[in-house]
Amino acid sequence: MKIKIYILFFLTISFVLGCRKLNETIYDTPSVSNSVNTAADVSLVFAGAYGILEHLECYKKETVKMMELCADHMSSTTTEFAVFSQKIYDPSTGPIRSVYSRYYSVINNCNFLLEKLNSLKLDSTYTVRAEGEIKFIRAFVYFDLVRLFGPIPLRTSSVNINADFYVGRDSVSKIYNLIFEDLKTASNNLLPRDQAPIPGLGYTNKGAAQAMLSLAALTYGNFLERSGRAASSSYTMARDYADSVILSGKYSLANNYADLWDVDLENMAYTTEVIFGLRFTRDKNASSSAAKGSEFASRMMPNSMPGVTGATATFNSSGNVSIPAGIGSGAFKVQPWFYDYCTTGDYAGDYRNEVTFLTQWQRYNSTTIFVTYPNVPGTGQLLEPNTATTLTPTRGEQPYIRKYVDGKGLDASNHENDLFIIRLAEVFLIRAEAENELNGPAGAYTSFNMLRARARKANGTARLVPANLATGLTKDQFRKKIFDERGLEFIGECKRWFDLVRMKNPSGTGTMYQHQFQTFLPTIAPGIPVYNTTTRRWGGGKTERSSIVPYNSKFLLFPIPQIERDLNGKLTQNGGYN
Repeated sequence: MKIKIYILFFLTISFVLGCRKLNETIYDTPSVSNSVNTAADVSLVFAGAYGILEHLECYKKETVKMMELCADHMSSTTTEFAVFSQKIYDPSTGPIRSVYSRYYSVINNCNFLLEKLNSLKLDSTYTVRAEGEIKFIRAFVYFDLVRLFGPIPLRTSSVNINADFYVGRDSVSKIYNLIFEDLKTASNNLLPRDQAPIPGLGYTNKGAAQAMLSLAALTYGNFLERSGRAASSSYTMARDYADSVILSGKYSLANNYADLWDVDLENMAYTTEVIFGLRFTRDKNASSSAAKGSEFASRMMPNSMPGVTGATATFNSSGNVSIPAGIGSGAFKVQPWFYDYCTTGDYAGDYRNEVTFLTQWQRYNSTTIFVTYPNVPGTGQLLEPNTATTLTPTRGEQPYIRKYVDGKGLDASNHENDLFIIRLAEVFLIRAEAENELNGPAGAYTSFNMLRARARKANGTARLVPANLATGLTKDQFRKKIFDERGLEFIGECKRWFDLVRMKNPSGTGTMYQHQFQTFLPTIAPGIPVYNTTTRRWGGGKTERSSIVPYNSKFLLFPIPQIERDLNGKLTQNGGYN
């Protein structure tokens, strides 16, 4: 009973803290009967579910750490993040526990609301739309959970003191069945984006449900194939729902790829290409981790470039600035091999590289230019973050990601940058991948080439690269092209790890994760590139050594948090974790 009371208390607190309303009625004892009675109450609790997703222990920070740094394209040696970059996490790792519990808090909120909707006498139109929105969010969270942890407990009723807390893990297929049911309900109940009313919930729409359905069906098809089961119906579902989004005419690719990352143009992004995202905003009423703003800019921008974040200045004991305002922490860096891959071959001269990667900038309070690999420093230029007046021999540096910049941010964790969960660009690639798995690449090139056509528009001055793909590729070869295209298009958007663990490798067997860590990355010289001031050349390796670990199949899933297993003896652990 003590365990039940503890869990119920935690979920109640999560429910209360997640809700965003300043003047709500506070009851002595929160309960199903007195906490939600009107449409405004439903909207409040639903906003709370979004608030949990945007919390520091979810997509504001911890989820991003897991999805970005556990992949192969980025790394970090900062103590806080190295546990994921170096793949040394275990069932007791705090961020994994936080993500798991936060996701289930969202699910509990959704289950609670669905139960209440059946008993409240609300406007029928509102009720239908609310059910669609709630089921969309529940499906989205379960989709993340099943990809991160594999089989998990499936809860479709809210937790109360009489609930059975001791449940085992349900099969992956059972989880996906609920995901598909919920998303189909959302698709049927919600209006298209341009018809959705502004008041009320208003967070998602029919197109978002259909886009998420296409991605979930594609991912489930990958799972079925790895399990030796037929997957054609899942790939067909993925292709058909992708077509529903594309042919709806409600979305279009932004003409300029750079506009997607301009915080002053974020509403444009949501009226053209972005189908669903988590919206962060500069929060004047809170600061740091408690703020509703994001912290992607701080994590991904260097610690010597001014005016790119909301970080405040640090002063020394003499009252002088020791760390200037507006810089990042430089915690997340791009693997040099990945930068090379994205800037050569098909992608040489691709405009997206200029938008995506940062390898040169002006230092704060100085005319000095800092550079990273692969730039060759000129007169008055230094290797980042060396602040000496002359270059230090054998200095090595990695590139950065420049997608997330907000010089108007209010502090290091309080920026306007949103996280795009799914864009039309991804729907085109889902359509291409599903068609390729069904029938080969012949009918898939057109969807794939939509992204390349947009890239050739550049910033208004048309280019000839990247070239379209037109013919001559096998199914396995084209799948690898899709993997590469996704790598460049979506870097920093929490896609890469999911792609690594779901997609088949170039030979059509095993996963891309296995291929990258077991076959490809071992061929890359270890160590970051080193610049030689005498020869004026970069030498050394192309990988941050500590992040490239030997392949282990356990890394295809994260461990079930140990505290969850301590509380629930029916929970088993994923293979390879103690």
